[in-house]
Amino acid sequence: MKILIVEDTNDKMKEIEKQLKIKFKQCEIVETRSYSEGIKNVYKNGWDLIILDMSLPTYTVSHTENGGAKKPMAGSEIIKRMYSRKIYIPTIVITQFDIFGESQISLDSLNQEFEKKYGIIWKGTISYNKQGWQGELADLLEKLKIGA
Repeated sequence: MKILIVEDTNDKMKEIEKQLKIKFKQCEIVETRSYSEGIKNVYKNGWDLIILDMSLPTYTVSHTENGGAKKPMAGSEIIKRMYSRKIYIPTIVITQFDIFGESQISLDSLNQEFEKKYGIIWKGTISYNKQGWQGELADLLEKLKIGA
């Protein structure tokens, strides 16, 4: 089981990993922390599951790189690119926000778009700030039968 996580917040990354390791004892998790790094890794073969944050820095933050401009719709852009390249890997969005971008797109509106246009890829969105998000993730993974 190979899982790609595209997430820039360290604490959130570790919590997601912890939940995935409860469900999948023998999983390989690859961490990416920016839009550009996420795209590069999505194009590699072999993922069984992708976990995406919605808002990401353009580049990975390091001692020489500040991450560039924040991309509030990065997760959506990654899903669109996956679809255009026919990369149909089950993808779950885990986000801390309810409103995105300058146009103030709601999470509900995004979910409707994902379901309508990218349902072959997008399998659900979980609000990280909501109590019980861990159970929602476990239920969604069970429903998807990934790794079964």
